[in-house]
Amino acid sequence: MRQIRLRDLGGIIIIDFIDMDERKNRFKVMAALEEALKNDRAPTKVLQFNDFGLVAITRKRVKQSLERTLSVPCPICQATGMVKSPATVCNEIFTELRKMRKHLESGDILLRVNPETVKVLKANNARWLTDFEELTGKNILVKSDATLHPEQFDIQG
Repeated sequence: MRQIRLRDLGGIIIIDFIDMDERKNRFKVMAALEEALKNDRAPTKVLQFNDFGLVAITRKRVKQSLERTLSVPCPICQATGMVKSPATVCNEIFTELRKMRKHLESGDILLRVNPETVKVLKANNARWLTDFEELTGKNILVKSDATLHPEQFDIQG
C-alpha cells in the first residue's frame, strides 16, 4: 500500500491472489488491505475477491500529476497543442487584405509576419505575394519579425 500512496496511483488497481485457496486467508488479506488503506488520504474502496482470486481496489488520485505540477500551458498554442500553419496564416492575410483594400492609402504595403510565414510567402516564386499585389494593386514589402506569434501578422499601408 505504501507504493500505491507514494506513486499516487489512481483508478482501478487489480491485485492477483489466484493461488490463494483458503477462505480464511482471503478474509485476513481483505482485513489487512482495508486496514492499510484506512490512513490513505485518497478515497479508496476495496472490492471482494472474485472467482479468479483477484481483488480490485478503486482509488481516486489526490494530487495533480507531476507533469501538471512542473509545467505551464504553452504560451504559443494556449495549451491546445496546435497552431495555425503558415499557409493558413497566408490565407488569413489574403482575406484581411481583401477587406482592407479600399481603405489602404497610396504607396506600398508593409506586411510584418513571423519568419515561418515569410518562408511560405516567398515559396513557389512568391505566389502568395503575387496574389496579394494583384488583389491590392500595390507593392507588398515583407518584414520578418521573430517576436510575432506564428499566427500573428500586421498590415500597414
